Amino acid sequence: METVSCCGIMCNECPVFIATERDDDSMRKFLAHEYSGGERKFYPKDISCCGCRTVSADCNKFGKGCEIRKCCKERHVMLCAECKNYPCDKIQSYVPEGSEQRLRLEEMHNACRELLK
Repeated sequence: METVSCCGIMCNECPVFIATERDDDSMRKFLAHEYSGGERKFYPKDISCCGCRTVSADCNKFGKGCEIRKCCKERHVMLCAECKNYPCDKIQSYVPEGSEQRLRLEEMHNACRELLK
C-alpha cells in the first residue's frame, strides 16, 4: 500500500498502521507504552489505524486527536501539501525540516503548485 498521510508519512511505514494491518497485539502493547507519556496515555486497544485519510480515522485515538488531520479536514484538503498556506506553523512544529516526511510534502506541494498554474 502506498498511501500518504495528511502530514506526509507513508502509511505502510507507520508502526501503528503496521500493527493494525498485522493484527499484532504484542506490537500494540509495545507501541502503547512507547507513545504514552505525560498526560497522554495509550492502551493497546488505542493502537489502531487504517490510515488518517480513511473514515475509520474519525473513530480512533490517533486520527481524531491529530491536529494536522483536523486542519486538513477543516481546509478540505487531503494532504498538507495541497494547502495554500503550506508550510504553516503546525507543519513547522510537527514535521522537522529535512526529514523524509517533510521532503515528501515539499515535493508534493511543488507539484500541486505547478498543476494550479
